[in-house]
Parts: sequence; C-alpha cells; structure tokens
Amino acid sequence: MTSSSATPLDYERLRDSLAAAGAVVALPELHGGVCGALCAGGVPAASRWLLGLLEDAQLTDEAAALADDLEAIVATSAQMLDDDDLRFEPLLPNDDEPLAQQVEALAAWCQGFLSGIGSTHAALANRPPASDALGEILRDFAEISRAGLSDEEAEGQGSPDFALAEIHEYVRVSVQIVFEELGAERAAAMRDVH
Repeated sequence: MTSSSATPLDYERLRDSLAAAGAVVALPELHGGVCGALCAGGVPAASRWLLGLLEDAQLTDEAAALADDLEAIVATSAQMLDDDDLRFEPLLPNDDEPLAQQVEALAAWCQGFLSGIGSTHAALANRPPASDALGEILRDFAEISRAGLSDEEAEGQGSPDFALAEIHEYVRVSVQIVFEELGAERAAAMRDVH
C-alpha cells in the first residue's frame, strides 16, 4: 500500500461526460465495476472491464473526451484503494440528491462491483470465496444491489437516510476489505498480463 493524495472524482462532471458520449450505463454502476475489477485483477482488468462494457455502446463523437475521464476513474480509484489512509469512496451522488436516487445509485454501484469482480475473477462465481468475510461481503452486495425504498420511506416516513449512511459506510469499508482479501489473486492476474 501507499499513501497518496488521489484527486477526488467529480460525480456530476463525469455523469455529464458519460451522457454526452451517449453511454447508457449509469456512472455508479460503471465505477462499481471498475472497483470490482481493480480488486480482482488490478488496473489492466479494470481497463478490460470498461472496454467490454462500452464496446457495444454506440458512443458519439464526445467519446474521445470520455476516454480521458475513464482513465482518470481507473487511476484515481486504484490509488484510493491502495491508499494506507483508507480514503476510498464509492462514486455516488451527493447527499442532497433525492433519497430514492441515492438508494438507486448505491444499488447500481454494488451491482457493478459484483459484475467487475465476476468478469475478472470468474472462479469466485463458481466456488466459495477463500474467506468467510469475502463471501459475506459479496452476498451483502448482492442484497444491496436489489435495494429500493418502501412506499413509507419514499414518502419521508421513518429515517431511511440514516440507514443509507450506514450502508454506504459498510460498502466503503467492505470494498477495502475485498481489495486486501484478493491481493494474491490480483497479483497473480497482473503477473499473467506481463
């Protein structure tokens, strides 16, 4: 691990860049997938995952500008995951966005994360994870990927925003655990690339 001062990613600007290029994937799902691929296979795997995700998309002329943004997402996310100060943050909308959008974004982020891990480290999908913690996290992310607000929560009754903050923190810390747990697999995958 290293300590770095990774530049935080600008959610709104990156979301707009994706939309301008004609990408149909949501930014949280894209970032989750990049992070899952980074955990399982490092930067080369994250780049391959992105290419696979976007290869069928009929992107506009704005796609050239998007390439720089995608490189920044991969590089910054890799730095944040490898940071001794544990500064990793999933790329999600601000807290002032409507709660339903925040929940939907976190669910999409977890879905993307599972996709990134699964496509990079297919063996995880076909066998029990090496540790109980890893298996529990992946099962929890699968549950979170199906999250939504109840009718009462959507109407502002109860305190789902507090629960969302707890789930967000759980996801943030869990990704760092997965990154550590898959260190040997990531190193092996990166050796295979070179």
